[in-house]
Amino acid sequence: MASRDLAGPHRRALLEATVDEFAAAGYQGASLNRIIRAAGISKSSFYHAAGSKAELLDVVVRALVDEIRAQWSPPPAESFADGDFWQQVQDVLEGFAGLVAGSREAALLGRILYLPAAEGDDARSAVLDDVGRWIAAVIAAGRRAGAVEDRPDPAVQAAAAMGLLRGLDEWALAQAGPVPLDAAEVARLLRRLLGA
Repeated sequence: MASRDLAGPHRRALLEATVDEFAAAGYQGASLNRIIRAAGISKSSFYHAAGSKAELLDVVVRALVDEIRAQWSPPPAESFADGDFWQQVQDVLEGFAGLVAGSREAALLGRILYLPAAEGDDARSAVLDDVGRWIAAVIAAGRRAGAVEDRPDPAVQAAAAMGLLRGLDEWALAQAGPVPLDAAEVARLLRRLLGA
């Protein structure tokens, strides 16, 4: 099925209703009828946005990611090969923390990003894969710059860094209120894990 976009006057209501429903009920328990009612739209309007639960989740994730990217994007991985690698890592972490603190879209995405997957891959998997590839490219740049240990295998380093960052993100999202993760401390953890 062709990719659809969320548009129109009920866009925000549909985004929020979808996230609320998936976060509360999980993928299997989520009800399209509850989403439609909560968003205050007709079924025909809904089916212009998505034809199924799986498609709705993908459309919402892509819409949130697009909005987040319009607010903030990490620097190209290759730029980490020049200058102070670990200061650049800390700067990116600070930029991301600022985004999370002030972005409704980041908060919405955070509520559904790590939910158990539906059958097969979905847009959330693609987001996490993109992040993983960017982290691997940053580590490769850090290795070239001599800031990242040249052992073990770079794929192991990327998996370890992704695991650390994802674990911290999931922990922060599970807290009752905002949890200020100090970017300098997270950078220090990464440096202990990867540093040369």
